[in-house]
Amino acid sequence: MAFSRRTFLGAVAGGSALALIGPDALAGSHWTPRPEDLLPGPVFRHGVASGDPQLHRVMLWTRVTPRSAEQKVAVRVVVAKDPRMKQVVRRMTGLATPYSDFTVKLDAFGLQPDETYYYQFQALGEASPVGRTRTLPRETDRVRLGIASCSNWPAGFFGAYALLAQQSDLNAIVHLGDYIYEYGNGTYGDGTAINRIPEPNMETVTLNDYRTRYAQYRRDYQLQEAHRLHPWILVWDDHEVANDAFKDGAENHQTDEGDWLLRKAAALRAYFEWLPIRDTFGWREREGRIFRRFRFGDLVQLDMLDTRLCGRERQAPLLIDAVTQQLLVTPEELFYYLNEINRADRQLLGKLQEAWLQRGLEREMKHPAQWQVLGQQVMMGQLTLAAQGLPPGVRIPINPDQWDGYTAARTRLLDILAASNVRNTVVLTGDFHSSWAHDIAPDPYNPGSYDAATGVGSRAVEFVAPAISSPFFTEPNPVLLKGLEQFALNNNPHTRYVDLEHNGYMVVDIDSWRTRAEWYHINDVLNPDTAETLAAAVEVADGSNHAVLVEGAVADARRGIRSGTVLA
Repeated sequence: MAFSRRTFLGAVAGGSALALIGPDALAGSHWTPRPEDLLPGPVFRHGVASGDPQLHRVMLWTRVTPRSAEQKVAVRVVVAKDPRMKQVVRRMTGLATPYSDFTVKLDAFGLQPDETYYYQFQALGEASPVGRTRTLPRETDRVRLGIASCSNWPAGFFGAYALLAQQSDLNAIVHLGDYIYEYGNGTYGDGTAINRIPEPNMETVTLNDYRTRYAQYRRDYQLQEAHRLHPWILVWDDHEVANDAFKDGAENHQTDEGDWLLRKAAALRAYFEWLPIRDTFGWREREGRIFRRFRFGDLVQLDMLDTRLCGRERQAPLLIDAVTQQLLVTPEELFYYLNEINRADRQLLGKLQEAWLQRGLEREMKHPAQWQVLGQQVMMGQLTLAAQGLPPGVRIPINPDQWDGYTAARTRLLDILAASNVRNTVVLTGDFHSSWAHDIAPDPYNPGSYDAATGVGSRAVEFVAPAISSPFFTEPNPVLLKGLEQFALNNNPHTRYVDLEHNGYMVVDIDSWRTRAEWYHINDVLNPDTAETLAAAVEVADGSNHAVLVEGAVADARRGIRSGTVLA
């Protein structure tokens, strides 16, 4: 991001003077049929999905391909206890209309906690594939979560989603953002050789653009399987709207692309239409709010946070080249930006979200969950350099888009956790297209306040998920990547594991004694039938807030049917 000091200062001081723009501002947008809508084929060609599970309910989603642009389609869903749909527990009906791009979301209620259910939609004389979902437990001694992020259509296939779908004992898949990318082909990945050209083949700006991009993603059979077999808990990052977004703009939003708030409103409307997120009254879409809470008995409280659109101030520009370690700004600019980065009232979560989190943790103090898990977007662990010529103790953040660019916000979050007597905190992160494990300490570079060997001084641990298909570098150099990995380990005592080379996903397994993160890396993102490897496992013991790399880790045996509409 090439922001000038004057532009940055204006954004920090002034913010946005425009009112929030909600779905009503887009009410006049006409529904535009896409090419596949005009072709004969299955009614349910975008699959089925479930999400936002609670004790007694779960959201069910599908999309109906209409026979005509003006058609309104009655849709029925049946929920059963068995995959052959004989033991029916609930029947519901909905209406697919042009207003919602013919997507349908039904909140299946009256269910039992910690139960597996099956569901099937019917419309226009056809039945959808049978989906499988699961409610949250009232009591449990184990929680397993699949963790995914960053699926870039032209960069490769979604083999990692297909492999994640096979993890049949998951409570849910937690998606940490960048579900889609807004770019046209060739901007960040060229899908020509593998027949994965983004639709539309240009940057998404309008409501129809975003709807078209989601429709393309949801036709991918590997992504469909991951949605069909597990409930999802999602949060957005930046590419669901535009690269390096913040509250009042984005690096990849230019003046000739129209009003930023209109673009954001269009993107969020498409997001809520196409994903199984509960939004009964439209308040999240209207206000750009997505932070929410999920409770897995007394074992896990999962808070999904928004570090992107809710309260984030504008990012500082890149200050140093991580490879060459050369400054990218003048010394005067460097200290100006460092002062802004360290400003005491600088916001990443925003005051509204910070207050919501604090209230929630204070309410839970009387009956806390053993593990506090935060699902969010950008890396929280410090990744900084002590460049030559700087005063002692002055370190430069490698990527100011991360929490390193908002140091006071990180301090406030850690203070909230400490004040709420949270013993175990696990941070789940996406965005960075690489795999990391960190201890989270206020100042991990100070041996007087943090002991890397024992973890004393650490207040949380962080597990960063690899990307489904996005690369760390667009033209990777294995020698360079290995060198950067070693440099990261040597210069960041709190970093316990790093891999910059591979795509894949994580599985986080939580019980009363420890939380274990497993990184599954795929062999070849350009092969849809790729194999995978359990690359690493890191564990944190109850009460330690200290990540330990486990050698020779072996994954749990997998169970269940890998594909098909009838499930075992």
